[in-house]
Amino acid sequence: MEIHILDMIQNLRTPIGDVVVPLITRLGDAGIIWIILTVLLLIIPKTGVIMMAALLVDVLLCNVFIKNLVARTRPFDVNTAVQLLVAKPRDYSFPSGHTAASFASVTALYLAGEKKMWKAAL
Repeated sequence: MEIHILDMIQNLRTPIGDVVVPLITRLGDAGIIWIILTVLLLIIPKTGVIMMAALLVDVLLCNVFIKNLVARTRPFDVNTAVQLLVAKPRDYSFPSGHTAASFASVTALYLAGEKKMWKAAL
């Protein structure tokens, strides 16, 4: 099923999307947008520390432990007809690093009591 979904997404490509989507993707690379937000939030010590802890747990749990335990092949390695718009990731596909960092950050904001910020981040 996921290969079928990947094929459908490939058919949705547009010249504008081919420029915009990689830019959006880069914001999530290495959790950079969440790291920048964490550094900015260190002015609110409790929130910044909770965000930092959440991102550290995310990196260790998802990128070091779960990805290597599950060792899920990336779909574009199965369907070689896929044309990537970004550099080929070298790690496994599950869990998604972008999604895990986003979820950890939004959860940290929620737990820190940042009602407006967690909703905007979500």
